This record gives sequence, structure tokens and C-alpha cells, in this order.
Amino acid sequence: MALSDLVPFLHVLPVTAQTVDGWMKLLRDRPVTGADVFDLQIAATTKANDLNPIYTFNVSDFEAIRCLLVVTP
Repeated sequence: MALSDLVPFLHVLPVTAQTVDGWMKLLRDRPVTGADVFDLQIAATTKANDLNPIYTFNVSDFEAIRCLLVVTP
């Protein structure tokens, strides 16, 4: 069973080579450790799929990433 079967309105974005390249660039520009690495993966996935702004309650996690417009829902 796929996640989209459970939550039909949810679209899961693929992690493409473009996403990984963007992720590695973000990591070079803003080295982080631990779970913060996944915030950069979210940012890279968002950018690779031309999705902007990003809506989050964790605005501070994304403020330093200049390529994103970050909005609190």
C-alpha cells in the first residue's frame, strides 16, 4: 500500500539527482549535523521541484536558506 492510498491529497516528491546536488550545495554553504540535515533536504527538494514558498511552523530552521521564502501557515 502506498502512502498516497492512505492520504489521497498528499503528493510525495521524488529525491532526484538534482535534489541531491542541491542538498550537497546547501550542506557546503551551511554545514549542519544531526537532524538539521533533513531541513536542508526539504529545502533542496522544494527548490528542485520549483515549490516556493515553504510553509512551516519551524521558520527558524529555514531562515538561513536564502533560496526559500518561508511562511508560517
